[in-house]
Amino acid sequence: MKRGNFPTLPWYLRLVLFLFIGGALYAGFWYFVTRGTRNETSEMNQQSADLRKKNAEAQLAEQRLNEFRAQYKTKQEEYEELKALLPEQRELTTVLQGVQDRARTTSISVRKFAPKDSKEDIQTANYSGKPIVVNVTSTFAGLRAFFDQMAHYQRIVSITNFDIKRSDRQGPQKTVDAQFDLIAYYASAEKLNQAGKPAPGGKPSAPAPQPAK
Repeated sequence: MKRGNFPTLPWYLRLVLFLFIGGALYAGFWYFVTRGTRNETSEMNQQSADLRKKNAEAQLAEQRLNEFRAQYKTKQEEYEELKALLPEQRELTTVLQGVQDRARTTSISVRKFAPKDSKEDIQTANYSGKPIVVNVTSTFAGLRAFFDQMAHYQRIVSITNFDIKRSDRQGPQKTVDAQFDLIAYYASAEKLNQAGKPAPGGKPSAPAPQPAK
């Protein structure tokens, strides 16, 4: 088509021609001029998506970490409570001294407080026990107060083989003689080292003894 013929074309042909030329210019501009920008934008969008994914994973990991910290704190508090009930072997002297102190505060006269005649302490899979023979002179009220304190003692002890009779040393605070075996339970170093190991067959370990009542 010659240039001089363009004004003589019908208006709709000229419109179509303008649209075609404009479309070609726009396509060339979009493809050649904006290609670099579009590529950069695509890369940035991909990086943004990756960062959002990592951020979501980090938030989930942080949430799980906080849950783990809370569980660890709870287990640590439970461990301290159980440790108070079942002391380590090196703390056993303090436990036995606490028993004698409670006997004195209830007006009990301790005549014998010595390890029982046996070769070894009581041994179980999870804890050990120190048997003590105790002979006391007191009143019924004093014995009752002593046993009540033992029931609330924050250490695990048990009282067995209890025997009581009228005292030969009669007096205001000496009406009965009593003899019993007291067992103070403790966790030995060897058992503490094995506490974190699973029991054979994946079965839970035996429970610790309960405080005397």
